Amino acid sequence: MGTIDKVYNDEKAFELFVKTFNIKVNHQQDKVSLLKDILRAFSKIPYENITKHDFYRKFISPYDVMRNFVLCGAGGTCFPLVYFLKRILDFFGFNSFISLADRTYAPSSHCVVFVQIKNEIFLTDVGFSVFVPVKIEYPKTLVSLNQGNLEFVLQGDRLDVFSIFDNGHKKFRYSTSLKPCSYDDFFSAWEKTYEFEMMNHLIIVKEKSGELVYIRDNFVHFIKNGISRNLKMSLDDVRKIVVSLGIEEKIFDKAVSNLGLKDKEI
Repeated sequence: MGTIDKVYNDEKAFELFVKTFNIKVNHQQDKVSLLKDILRAFSKIPYENITKHDFYRKFISPYDVMRNFVLCGAGGTCFPLVYFLKRILDFFGFNSFISLADRTYAPSSHCVVFVQIKNEIFLTDVGFSVFVPVKIEYPKTLVSLNQGNLEFVLQGDRLDVFSIFDNGHKKFRYSTSLKPCSYDDFFSAWEKTYEFEMMNHLIIVKEKSGELVYIRDNFVHFIKNGISRNLKMSLDDVRKIVVSLGIEEKIFDKAVSNLGLKDKEI
């Protein structure tokens, strides 16, 4: 996999991002307000692994992500999206760092960006469809999103994230640290994601019309305020949903062919 030693057209990615999402380059703007604008723009870029097969074990640059979004409505998984976000924050002069996160299925299988603004720390997690800056406070922070209530529990430098349900039940999501990881560790963890079981499935997540649409193969979940409508659909109907999310049909069809979904009973 490539390293950070090369530029990878990051300046072109920044210019295209600012132009596409009409982000104002105003150095007098309040930093928290600007961060909200940036994350709102990232909410329009889908989390998806359908193009990941085309970049198998390759570095997906910010320009790759932005160009594919403009050309065919594609996006990326958490590692390329988080790296893209980090580079955008760098261009805007934010003090930020990437941290790896442990999920139940593997350590260092997720990643987030922490942003320090004055004396406050904010978590940004575009790979988990958290498109608002989460101000991290001791001992815990509670945020209500489309996917439901998320609780961020701080213990020293360790931050544990849980989904909180109306009945009081908690579900562990991931654990991370308020310490930066090295880029060597980041890229190593990124490369290992190609071995995850998720590569055997088609996964797309994107916000649309005030709800979160989550697609896994031919199951589609429409999630709003923590309530999910779950539907099993034909691949033709899933294709229509995918196209309605702004992703070109040919990208979907290529992923279906690569994964052999038409030949499986899914």
